[in-house]
Amino acid sequence: MSKKFSFSVLASSILLMSCGGGGGSKDIENKPLPVPVTFNLQAKVINDCGSESPFTNVELILQDENWQVISRHEPDAQGAFAVDVINQRINYTLVANYQQGEDDEGIEAVSFHQVDADVAATYYATHAGQTNNENCQCNSQDLTLNHPRIDALTQANSSAEFSDIEVISGTSTMFKGVEVCRDSSQPWATHSFTVQGTDNNGNLVALGGFGTGLEDVNAFESAAMIQISSSNPELYTDQVFNGVRHFAITVEEDAGEVLIFDNHEYSAESVYSGNAQIVFDDTSSIFGNVSVYSEHSIYSDNYNDALDLKPSKNEPDIDLDRLTEIQDDGLYDYGSVNNHEMAVFTFVYRAKDPQTELDMPARWKIYAPIAGSLPIIDGLPGYQDIIGTDTSIKGTFVDLIRSYDSGDYDDYVDYYATGKDALEEQHVNDSFASERHFYHIGIELK
Repeated sequence: MSKKFSFSVLASSILLMSCGGGGGSKDIENKPLPVPVTFNLQAKVINDCGSESPFTNVELILQDENWQVISRHEPDAQGAFAVDVINQRINYTLVANYQQGEDDEGIEAVSFHQVDADVAATYYATHAGQTNNENCQCNSQDLTLNHPRIDALTQANSSAEFSDIEVISGTSTMFKGVEVCRDSSQPWATHSFTVQGTDNNGNLVALGGFGTGLEDVNAFESAAMIQISSSNPELYTDQVFNGVRHFAITVEEDAGEVLIFDNHEYSAESVYSGNAQIVFDDTSSIFGNVSVYSEHSIYSDNYNDALDLKPSKNEPDIDLDRLTEIQDDGLYDYGSVNNHEMAVFTFVYRAKDPQTELDMPARWKIYAPIAGSLPIIDGLPGYQDIIGTDTSIKGTFVDLIRSYDSGDYDDYVDYYATGKDALEEQHVNDSFASERHFYHIGIELK
């Protein structure tokens, strides 16, 4: 089923009331009126080539600090909102048409609690059916990486998408279904192709080369062995340059060493990335799935810093059986998890299309302080026929976030409202995102 949703604009007005007679009237009349602030938000969608275009199937609902609706707004033809507000910090919810791949169309709601109205906000929509790929040129083919001999291949990676690998010989490895895309007005991007394994002397080696993904590649880069903590967690590392992630390598727990490509033509502009996770619970039953894990991520122009990863080994002190931190009245409190200033909630609903009564995708994501109240208690304003008070929740996912750059919630919500985190390759140089810790809690019912 596919459905189009039309968003109506409800006119709003501010009623200024004055009282006549009595000694207080002069004070009220002389009190200066608040100076309006213009809140700007741009809605966009990204195509297969990474190019952005306006997205207009979205509504902005301006709310007060208690999530009560103040006004509703539609974007202009360029997907832009410009709304005059009285308060410097605002609550708002976006409701957009939503579609992933070949799935049915549904809706996505995204709410932010107390964003600075001066922050230029950006929303990146997910909608395969409204992505403009008109100027996007893509190519898919198999290619071979020729490299010095590897006797036992353990890893193969590329910055380009590919479907599988095939070992042709000790000196050649085929990457199958390599897919690369570009805007037709731009040159093809540079991609990296790497293999890792042991040579005929039993030494661990990693070899790589650059290409566009349109032709076979000769490996000419050899990674250097770097010593790290002997008690390292299992970790994942890569490096970012030219807006693309390269040289991905997975390192086993307690390896104490890692192969790093640190001497190539883009080394001077590379930002190294490290990511490690510790899983506390990852179970599946006839009732559903439960997952709980901690995550530590670092971006740095120094690979030693990027690989100094310490995801918490302590399971968060919360109720993982019933999630009683979230109360029936919408109040919640994750304050027991120290230093984590933001909670990001994602609720996945068992929603029905109100016209056809067929199942439809519906989710609501909320960026809020570590403790507070959720806007879901009364349903999604204006869309209660899809997400209402009686719509059952299939999945509840909570991310508790700590930035090592700030302990101020205002910094958190302002950062995420800009949409930077949606562009993974672009937030590597942002101080807020340079080092973060997460607790991820997920419960999904069958």
